[in-house]
Amino acid sequence: MARPRKPTAVKRLQGTLQPCRTNKNEPIPQTDLKTLVAPDYLCESAKEIWTFAVDQAPEGMLSSLDLAIFTQWVVCFDSFIKLNNKLNETGVIDENGKVSDILHHVTKTAAILCRLENELGFTPASRSKVASYRQTDKGTENKFADL
Repeated sequence: MARPRKPTAVKRLQGTLQPCRTNKNEPIPQTDLKTLVAPDYLCESAKEIWTFAVDQAPEGMLSSLDLAIFTQWVVCFDSFIKLNNKLNETGVIDENGKVSDILHHVTKTAAILCRLENELGFTPASRSKVASYRQTDKGTENKFADL
């Protein structure tokens, strides 16, 4: 299976961007996700997860174009927590002596959650591939950021 394509912003941060391989028509998000509020259709526990995650994300990491995948992550994470709580109540083995169906749902949700976290850069391994160039105290930008 081929490696997934890296976004231009990630290549730029890693220092591997080559202009000859860059899509000149790539859309550039204009709005940071931190400026948006959690959608009304999310339950209260999902809204709390949304707020926590947006507050923890580095500046500029999540844009308005990431709204759909970020919302999927929030809903999936909320479901994962609720399923784990249910599994803790009922146990891994049901009354018939078989493995609980809830365990199957927990593992499926965990797999989906893992894929979404990798896409968003929420895991330590995926986060280690992205570097953040911050401005110095004097307000000047990194001279080598565009190299």
